[in-house]
Amino acid sequence: MCIEKPIALDWKNALEMQKAVKESGVKTIVSFCLHWNPSLLNTRNLIEQGAIGKPYYIEVDYWHGMKTWYPQYPWSVKKPQGGSSLLSAGCHALDAMRWFAGNDNAIQEVTAYSTPHHGESKDWGYDPTIVLICKFASGAIGKTASILDCKMPYQFNIDVVGTKGTIRDNRVWSETLFPGQTGWSTVPTILPDSGDVAHHPFNGQIEAFVAGILDGKPVLPDIIDAIKTHELIFAADRSAETGKPVKLPLER
Repeated sequence: MCIEKPIALDWKNALEMQKAVKESGVKTIVSFCLHWNPSLLNTRNLIEQGAIGKPYYIEVDYWHGMKTWYPQYPWSVKKPQGGSSLLSAGCHALDAMRWFAGNDNAIQEVTAYSTPHHGESKDWGYDPTIVLICKFASGAIGKTASILDCKMPYQFNIDVVGTKGTIRDNRVWSETLFPGQTGWSTVPTILPDSGDVAHHPFNGQIEAFVAGILDGKPVLPDIIDAIKTHELIFAADRSAETGKPVKLPLER
């Protein structure tokens, strides 16, 4: 089963969907398609190979002015359909942050702040800008900003700081890979810097899902993994609404 993000617009329904899928026994994949973007794959591979040592700061941002390009704008900016800045689109950045920190690296607490639209548009049913900081069990910290009403081209910022190096988008500084390095090493690749399907490769996602069905191997992100990203979303939205930190896990 291929499930579009978000899997639900509230925590209760997200848990109910996870339960229904578990009871059905079907294989799942959730459409966080940037797992198959070449630049993000490079980042994940570099981390897994120890190129930057142990990551202790992971920052991933989703900055996209939706009105100028997004056909779904009229309904996605309304709370009953779009939910929130993170549910509508920023979830891609949160999912990538978790991926780079390690999918089994549990998040313990999140603090978030949001701000309403500051322009003249009356369309927005939720705050289009939110920023959060979270603490992982490993001691690492993560940060994500989701901005859906910015006046700029689409930008998916990635910064991963480790004990032996740093990755900034497609640039690498690594004591392990490049001793004596005097400047950033740039990897020519496809960045997630537009709405082009090649930059958001759904084809790679579906190919991986089909391969997982045929060989019986797990495919990530499945609903078991994606529920953790959604838990962070709902915790961050709750923190922004209450003005207080929210500890995880949420109630189940």
